[in-house]
Amino acid sequence: MPPIPPKQTLAFDVYGTLLDTSSVSAALGKELSISDDKAKALAGLWRQLQLTYTFRLNSMGLYKPFDFVTRQSFLHAAKESGYTVSDSTVDNVCNAYWELGAFPDAVDALKELQKRGHVDVLVFSNGTPKMIGSALDAGGISSLIPRGFLVESVQKYKPTPDVYKGLLKYVGKESSPESVYLVSGNPFDITGARNVGLSAIWVNRTGAEWADALTDLKPSKVVKSLTELPGLDLFA
Repeated sequence: MPPIPPKQTLAFDVYGTLLDTSSVSAALGKELSISDDKAKALAGLWRQLQLTYTFRLNSMGLYKPFDFVTRQSFLHAAKESGYTVSDSTVDNVCNAYWELGAFPDAVDALKELQKRGHVDVLVFSNGTPKMIGSALDAGGISSLIPRGFLVESVQKYKPTPDVYKGLLKYVGKESSPESVYLVSGNPFDITGARNVGLSAIWVNRTGAEWADALTDLKPSKVVKSLTELPGLDLFA
């Protein structure tokens, strides 16, 4: 008799949800010899351009691996901010994306979810397999979330529908998308999942109001910390 499938599936976004992309600011400050404020501003612009590049690739029907996107978006951010960078500096700074720090709530939440046998937990990310493997190892959470679905297999980026449909096929829930919960701190990811019928939990660490006004799509649930996940009624 085949095993009973998990009651719920939680698909965790990585960048901005499990791992803190702002943690690259330390590497930027060191490599460019700039102040903390300037490093944080550059890190924010880099992340913004990184996502913009993925959106543009989707719109043009093109695909480039996320490590390439990360490097090119840094070159753009540095030039726009007036910094001249050597190849070695670019290498050192981009390596920081392979060693991002985990958010403080990530480890405790994943450990608690791991105790629940009826919950299937996996990674769902734009990152390449090597980037994600390295970053999760560095963040100390790779053993807590050992498998995942990465967009590289679809050759498209979030929030295009094919990415979320690929996730549903991977977990075998194409006919019940509502039983798959995306967990993400990125509003564009939340609306992308909801657009395809998935449920979505927005990780709102800042306590800000939902401001995405492009569509009427909103998160199924909202948490301020990943540690709130095990207490949600979907696990009742």
